[in-house]
Amino acid sequence: MRLTAAVLAAVFLWFVATLPPRPGAASGAVPEEIRASTVAGAFHVHSTRSDGAGDRAAIAAAAARAGLQFVVFTDHGDATRQPDPPAYIDGVLCIDAVEVSTNGGHLIAIDMPPAPYPLGGEAAAVAEDVARLGGMSVAAHPDSPKAELAWKDWAPPISGMEWMNLDSAWRDEPPMRLARVALDSLVRPGPALTSMLGRPSATLGRWDQLATTRSMVGLAGHDAHGGLAGRSEDGPGRSIPGIVSAGLASYDSAFATFAMRAILDARLTGDAARDARKVLDAFRGGRLFTAIDAIAAPAFVDFRVTLDASDRGMGEALAYDDGVALTFRSTLAPGARAVLLRDGNEVSESATGELRFVPPGPGAYRVEVRAPQRDVPWIVTNPIYLRGPGAAEVGDPVVPVGDTVFKPAGPGQVEKDPLSTASATTAQDQHALAFHLRAGERVSQYAALSLPLGQGPRFDRIAFTGRSATPMRVSVQLRFEGAGGARWGHSVYLSPEPREVVVSVDGLLPADQPMPMPPTESATSLLFVVDLTNALPGSQGRFEISNLRLASLSGR
Repeated sequence: MRLTAAVLAAVFLWFVATLPPRPGAASGAVPEEIRASTVAGAFHVHSTRSDGAGDRAAIAAAAARAGLQFVVFTDHGDATRQPDPPAYIDGVLCIDAVEVSTNGGHLIAIDMPPAPYPLGGEAAAVAEDVARLGGMSVAAHPDSPKAELAWKDWAPPISGMEWMNLDSAWRDEPPMRLARVALDSLVRPGPALTSMLGRPSATLGRWDQLATTRSMVGLAGHDAHGGLAGRSEDGPGRSIPGIVSAGLASYDSAFATFAMRAILDARLTGDAARDARKVLDAFRGGRLFTAIDAIAAPAFVDFRVTLDASDRGMGEALAYDDGVALTFRSTLAPGARAVLLRDGNEVSESATGELRFVPPGPGAYRVEVRAPQRDVPWIVTNPIYLRGPGAAEVGDPVVPVGDTVFKPAGPGQVEKDPLSTASATTAQDQHALAFHLRAGERVSQYAALSLPLGQGPRFDRIAFTGRSATPMRVSVQLRFEGAGGARWGHSVYLSPEPREVVVSVDGLLPADQPMPMPPTESATSLLFVVDLTNALPGSQGRFEISNLRLASLSGR
């Protein structure tokens, strides 16, 4: 009996001695106006509206217990739902956004009206739609160990990316390690989860590389679900013990780990709509930094650029000039140092929490404050962008048309599921499809305009003028009977305003199963497809295709 008690006491003492350290106390001089206008919040949070364990009230209560002032909800959806208006719940400003699943990862759309049709399918198409609708897009968990969740297409005009994602931290941990973190979280929840955080060097490197040519807001996503089990992105069959799930990913644990801090242009007033506008403007402008509160607190940052006696803050982009200077001040964790990076390379550092630097040339400059014996940075700022001559932000790609090889001849044919209706008409150089997808359950409804190609010469561009009665998306597809009827396609946007569309064959994606596309001269049909990727059961409409030609770039 005494031996058992001694063993239990030894185990208990060992457990206490090996707990992750408590948060340290940060100190330092930061202007009062910066402290007053800095608000802490949680970004990327799921509720019972999708696959979260708690409703908005429960999540707001957890955020309030963690001292947070806002929460950005990102429940899964197709972006057609009207976002909830901003509201204060339990003193926490609740802002509604949406996480859209694509075939190239997940994209979060913030500050966007409801989409006129379901968003989904091609990653580039979703990013283009969010930009067209005026939203801010954020690539979620871009380097998730789960391949289906990782973001794959960086060419579209994406507004931001998660440089860190709490959900990704546990995925490559062994089961015994997860169990220990769950036990530690019962005593020190924030420090326990922080012990799983390493430096995401590949993701930070990608952010730095992208920031050399475009403004790219960096965020840390909690990806909080209130537990690890039952989430839509993990699918059925995942078994995680309840105590481990709750300990690793409860809202309280997640919110105690880190926070996004937005630097506002004015203090919060208590008016939800106005205050949400201030927070969203800070998100869009990159006036944000991440602080790992479980390492040290409080965290405040003043990072600015001075040119001709004029100061601008974090997130600003301006032309490089010889007279420009960067200044940085922050509170400082014990033993920490501030490191200034230019395009990902360290160029200066300070152990005092204050730093002044005269940039030698253009670049994206950001700061990491690194605490001793920690892999993950304690503070990560957004960049200040100093652009060289001729620098331009990334926009919509321009695809050259090339020389016309041939024009599909003959009337268009209708292809559809048995219970949808559609009719095709052809008049001179114009093809049209009127469709009405079957209402009710989702049973793979579709309608398509099919044009025979007749084994023509090789081409690498599909060009046409398109318009539709209402905004919609159509999948432009090539079908190859010699490959078992397999199809490769690309989604295009149509609206009542006629627009010239050029689709590069190199950009077509397999619609059936991954495999190399046969040469275009063996394509037997050109299809314009409406299906449930970007339409709902019961949808109806009409689109027109004119001046259709298949082309090739000269010399190819």
